[in-house]
Amino acid sequence: MSERLLVGIEFTADELRLALAEPDGAPVGQPGRWRLPELADEESWAWEVGGRIATAFAEEGSGRSALAIAMAAPGTVDPVAGRLVDGGQDGWEGLSVVEALRRHIDAPAAVDSRASAGLLGERADGAARGAENVLYLLLRDPPGAAVLAGGRALRGAHGRAGAIPAVSDLDPDERLGGEALEEVAVPLADAAALLDPELVVVDAPTRLRDLLIPVLKRLTADVAPGARVVPALLGADAPLRGAITMAGTLAYESAREA
Repeated sequence: MSERLLVGIEFTADELRLALAEPDGAPVGQPGRWRLPELADEESWAWEVGGRIATAFAEEGSGRSALAIAMAAPGTVDPVAGRLVDGGQDGWEGLSVVEALRRHIDAPAAVDSRASAGLLGERADGAARGAENVLYLLLRDPPGAAVLAGGRALRGAHGRAGAIPAVSDLDPDERLGGEALEEVAVPLADAAALLDPELVVVDAPTRLRDLLIPVLKRLTADVAPGARVVPALLGADAPLRGAITMAGTLAYESAREA
């Protein structure tokens, strides 16, 4: 095992998941999952997350350290500034997660939204593998969407590309059917018509996925012919897998710059 490992983190307002991987992306052990308490400021957030990273390395044995750390965060994220724009717990708006973590751990770090990381994970090892134009719908709590256009992430002027109202306002646990399901699917089909993707990847709990995909297929056939609507292959693991992929890229780029 390499002495330096990639660290992938996915977190929401109330849960943290963490995975370790070799520099080539091969998993090390099983991902950990913990409930998050209320974290009022950057320092308390950094101690909680940094402590979980330290514990994960301690369990792997002495001499292990982080090669690079990448985080998949809830809501809208400014990946250049390394901070949360909105989403998560009250008071997390503007939370500089990269800077806060770097004060505790000397390793390159980066952050992106859970939706963007999920798309990256599905493109690396899932339903979007090899695709260049993808609309990825993350219909889990909290929901989101991400767009790949010409092989590049589409972020928009303010980082809010993919904040489709039907996705942002959706309660993934709500019982949907009939008109309610149509109300969710129509704006998503319209987004597909505007973006002209080759793939629409739907990541949702099983019941919602099975209800939504047939409706979305019918609607996109009319307004976005050629777009295939497919279920995600990695499911709930996609954002964490994407975070590991991000960490691998970050490690490579940091080595080149050294």
